[in-house]
Amino acid sequence: MTNYKTADLDLKCIRSDEILPKTISSETLLGRGKQMFITHDGHTYQLRITKLGKLILTK
Repeated sequence: MTNYKTADLDLKCIRSDEILPKTISSETLLGRGKQMFITHDGHTYQLRITKLGKLILTK
């Protein structure tokens, strides 16, 4: 027997506005490096730190 009330509650929790996006430091992502490549949907992106210390994501 399936408990539909429990399933409905689980879906509400998954879609809840209270679930925040993950936060991660650039140092954790990049380590000692100044750039990394990220693949998404068949495309490669470059995340890098500029000379002024800003982050830039380019395709």
